Amino acid sequence: MAQVKVSRINKYFKNICAVGDVSLEAQDGEFLILVGPSGCGKTTLLRIIAGLEEPDSGEIWVGDKLVNDISPRDRDVAMVFQNYALYPHMSVFDNMAFGLKMRKVAKTEIQSRVKETAQLLGLQSLLGRRPKQLSGGQRQRVALGRAIVRNAQVFLMDEPLSNLDAKLRVQTRAELIKLHRRLGVTTIYVTHDQTEAMTMGERIAVLKDGLLQQVDDPITLYRHPVNQFVAGFIGSPTMNFLPVVVQNRDGGVYIEGKGINLRLPEEFASKVKHLEGKPSAFGIRPQDLYHHARSPISAAADNSARLMVDVVEPTGDDMHVYLLAEDTPIVANLPAEASVEVGQPLEVVFDMEKSHLFEPDTEKTIF
Repeated sequence: MAQVKVSRINKYFKNICAVGDVSLEAQDGEFLILVGPSGCGKTTLLRIIAGLEEPDSGEIWVGDKLVNDISPRDRDVAMVFQNYALYPHMSVFDNMAFGLKMRKVAKTEIQSRVKETAQLLGLQSLLGRRPKQLSGGQRQRVALGRAIVRNAQVFLMDEPLSNLDAKLRVQTRAELIKLHRRLGVTTIYVTHDQTEAMTMGERIAVLKDGLLQQVDDPITLYRHPVNQFVAGFIGSPTMNFLPVVVQNRDGGVYIEGKGINLRLPEEFASKVKHLEGKPSAFGIRPQDLYHHARSPISAAADNSARLMVDVVEPTGDDMHVYLLAEDTPIVANLPAEASVEVGQPLEVVFDMEKSHLFEPDTEKTIF
């Protein structure tokens, strides 16, 4: 196995920056996720590591080898594509064996590797079938098998689950995690699905407009985002953002906005003195808002607000409640048993210890 390191990678398509000065390292045996919205540069970066795209500048290292000038086939990486890229006229066995045949591997070795990998992935009974005779999940496993038989140092996966239905995607996520634990191969995995990233990645690299925003473990990304973009991208439902003004009064520091007037905890107050009277963005997750009757935090005038219920979405054990602070929408994740009626006001308690405030100009996180 090997670590993968990219250093100051830049890639432009005409005058559009696809990847901008990105430096990133996947440790030996790590499952690293690249996540971000469509067009953020994550697939381009993966293809640069694979050798399918050439960077305009920067270095790519696989293990202790600089691979910028090495062809894709000689980089000792295996790539799994979004569309699986299986040969329709070949059997499952031949699809999995194709790369080994191109490398002139002995027939007995090919037989051994393919059968071992098929057993690992539960494909033993499908080796004689062609792709059109397989389900989406089976095709995905064949594509994985083709990568695994190569015994490559690194796996590169470009949204391999995006073509599966929701139930199969969840099932296959678990299978991939178990497979990674068993093989221990360094894996870089691209997805636009933040839920997929949070459940699979040991670390997650968040990209936006070709620029690396933050690299951290899932819990750190969720609790301590470095800026407003990461805060809004990670977490479901997405974080609420409200325009507010910071005010010092009555011996404390308050944030005031449409329909809200909330006091900041003492440990946060000292960090926002420079923002007094200035417009800022206040953030709080739906999970950190509570129905006043079921709140673990005592409701008070300085940590709660009376908001109008606009829409209720039951999801089973809980529900997403869409509220209005005057004309500003706020989402709360509340228990299904909470007494909520559309068109009626609701007293909502804010867990201010878990709130965030962002710099108005840079959108960097203050707390």
